[in-house]
Order: sequence, then structure tokens, then C-alpha cells
Amino acid sequence: MMTLSDETQLRNARREVSDGTVLRLMVTPDVRSLELAQFCERVAAILPQVSIAREEGSEQEHPLIRLPNGVRYQGPPRGNEVPPFIDALTGRIPPLSGRFRERLDAAALHPAELELFVAPPCTFCPGMVRELMPLSAANHRIQLTIIDASLFTEMAESRGIRAVPALVLDGQFRWTGSCVIEELIDLLITRDPASMGPAATEMLLREGAAPRLARMMADRNRIFPALIELLSHPQWPVRLGAMVAVEELYALAPALGRKVIDAAWNRFDAVSDQAKGDFLFLCTEVGESADVPRIKAMLQREVSIDVRQAAEEALEKLK
Repeated sequence: MMTLSDETQLRNARREVSDGTVLRLMVTPDVRSLELAQFCERVAAILPQVSIAREEGSEQEHPLIRLPNGVRYQGPPRGNEVPPFIDALTGRIPPLSGRFRERLDAAALHPAELELFVAPPCTFCPGMVRELMPLSAANHRIQLTIIDASLFTEMAESRGIRAVPALVLDGQFRWTGSCVIEELIDLLITRDPASMGPAATEMLLREGAAPRLARMMADRNRIFPALIELLSHPQWPVRLGAMVAVEELYALAPALGRKVIDAAWNRFDAVSDQAKGDFLFLCTEVGESADVPRIKAMLQREVSIDVRQAAEEALEKLK
């Protein structure tokens, strides 16, 4: 619930908000979508320059708000979080220091997912938000998501977060309490691309860089685990990009491509019917005789008409 103080801060920023400012709200079956929707509606009521673009997410995704500069919020900003939210909304994000910007611009930067866990009572969290926003604004490949740890407790627990502010890069590297920006930039530039999480890998696929992703894996003789997860992504364009990457990888390094197919088979029963059908189509392109018994065994179970049809087509092609 937005407090009177929160509303006053928004009203005081009215003159700094540009006409046509859009908050992109992704709602999902998650009940917490309602809190984000109510927050966006209140912001739009206070600031007439702001409109809401609503999109539907899947049950596998978390509800979130995307700001015009690419910063994302999982959880409505409250209390101490409101001032940096206003900075992002009004474009008051300061530019990244010149030497840091030069390093980022000169590097062939792989997409990066930064998750910053905060909590409304925290007095240190706003400072960390303000430190990180210039990074996201400086390079579109750095995705910053600010997560309310008190609202998305299961996410905080899965990342091992016990105190805020806490920053997680690609789901692996973590800082608690403070983060030296120079150290973070060093890691952004030098880290192994195999460490990219699903969100960062998804950015590559959305850029049409599936062949590049395949080459990176072939050059390193390693499978990037996020690719296997993205084969069952709820959005078709992402699944398609992942399938293209697998086909390219199979052409470059058949043994690696085969490992991806085997790993995807292990997840087959847990994914959606749409993802099952797409994977079976992928098997018609890069499948082998080893897939035939798996498909036949799957047909002995109860499956939807669409999945059954895709399986029969795959069997026919593999013959």
C-alpha cells in the first residue's frame, strides 16, 4: 500500500516526468501481480504523464515493472525505495564514470543479469540502487532487477540471501552489504560466459545471436546450462532462439549437441505441451536413432493430441 509520504514524493516530481512515460507491467497468475498493478495505477493517477502498458506473463515468470531505461522492479517501491524509483522514472540517473564507461564500451560484453535484493525499511538499499542504475543505463546488455526480498521471499531463500542489500550476478556471484563498482565491472568483463544465467542468455537469443551462442559453447567445448532451461521457456520466440542455438551447436560439435538433447529429454515430462511439441520438432532436425525408443515410450503414456501428433511426425522423420 502506497503511503501518504510516498504519494507526496511522486507529486513533487511531477514537473520532471516526461510526457509519454510508460510503465510496462507484466502480470502473471502470481497473486503478487495485484500489488504491482495497484502501485502502477496509483503512479499513473498521481502523474498524468505516465501510462501503463500491460502484458501477460506465464505462471513460470514473476510479475514485474519495467521502467523506460530498462531497470526492472519485482515488488512495488515503498518507503526508502521510492526516491531512487523516482530518479529512474524522471531520468535523473547520473552517467557512469568516464573510465568505467570506456572499459564497458571497449569490452565485448556478454549479457549480464544483476539482481539486487532490497527491503523497504533498509536505509542502505537506496544507495546501492543508485550505484547500480548508471551501469544498466550505460549498457543495454546489463539488466538490473530490483527485488523486494520481503515480498519474494522464496527468491531470496533460493539465492541464499540473509541480509540486504544483496547483489547477485548471473545467479552465482554475490555481494552483501556493499559492492565495489570497479570490482563488479572487472567481473562483468572477464567472467566465463558459461556462467550466464537464463535471463542473460535469453538476452542473447532475443538479439538473434543464437549462432554466436553456439560458437561460444563449441569453442569452449562446454554446454551453457541456461540453454537447456530456455528450451522450455514460456515464450515462443525464446524457445525458437534456443532451438536454433542447439541446431547450430549440433552442426559445429555433434557430441555437445547430443548432450543438450539428452539433458532436455530428462526434463521432458515437466515442461509445457507447447515446449514438448517444439522439442519433438527439434528432434526431427538433429535427432538420432537413440531418440526413437524414447519417443515410443512417451507415446505409451497419456499425452495431449498435439504432443502425440508431434511425436508421430518425429518418428516418421527419424525413420
